[in-house]
Amino acid sequence: AMHAFEEVLADYRTTGLSLKGHPLSFLRDELERLGVVRAAELARLRHGKLLRVAGLVLVRQRPGTARGITFVTLEDESGTANLVVRPEIWERYHRAASTATALLAHGRLERQGAVIHVLASKLEDLHQVSVRLASRSRDFR
Repeated sequence: AMHAFEEVLADYRTTGLSLKGHPLSFLRDELERLGVVRAAELARLRHGKLLRVAGLVLVRQRPGTARGITFVTLEDESGTANLVVRPEIWERYHRAASTATALLAHGRLERQGAVIHVLASKLEDLHQVSVRLASRSRDFR
């Protein structure tokens, strides 16, 4: 029999979702030890706070009008987090930024009215999830 984590990963590989859980929920203890904030907690944090967020990559977008900035939406078990990735960060962490199925992002919380995002300063591939999931993100250029 498969463990619960393996069942959830199998569900995501075949259907893109699971009713049994979210892949990151199985890594939450480790992520908390690393100081990773849940997406749902971002609304309660102060502007300018340095933090880490992690999640499955849902979307990568680089609009022509954004001067090379890429917008990435991550999903964890609590919701979504929006990343702003400047061109120099995209280039420095290109492999993780462009191919990872799940990312760990270091950055600074930014608020502009009701809009909350994380200005990324470092990106890491979450290998525990990425190597087991087929890429499901929708990437737009």
